[in-house]
Amino acid sequence: MNNTLLATTIAVLMSASALPALAQDAAAGADAMDSSFKSVTAAISGATDTDLSAVTDESKVTIVLLSSLSGDAATEGADLDSAISANAEAMTSLHANIDGNAAIKAKLEAEGYTSADVVAVQSAADGAATVYVDDRS
Repeated sequence: MNNTLLATTIAVLMSASALPALAQDAAAGADAMDSSFKSVTAAISGATDTDLSAVTDESKVTIVLLSSLSGDAATEGADLDSAISANAEAMTSLHANIDGNAAIKAKLEAEGYTSADVVAVQSAADGAATVYVDDRS
């Protein structure tokens, strides 16, 4: 009985100590992906494929300004601009999709932006969306 109790206690402690590490890794990965020039540049190539139907008024919609992205603004910003130019047709489609989504459109308008300011959207299965807005002048 003591061996069973000891084994159970060890198993519980090991699993409990692993969970915060997993959560931190997941959070670090999400932050890195959501806030770098490279991740936005990659997201632009899939702009027309973004399904916004799961994004509703109850969804968490986060606006990320391009001026806040991490990375080398001179080099990676130029790559981002090239991706935007190369995907002009996809941008038009993305903007139409955003205009058709009341939740994203309302969030943008509340912060003083329109769909034309958006360069990419990443959405999750739970309806959460990260909207990347070009606020550079």
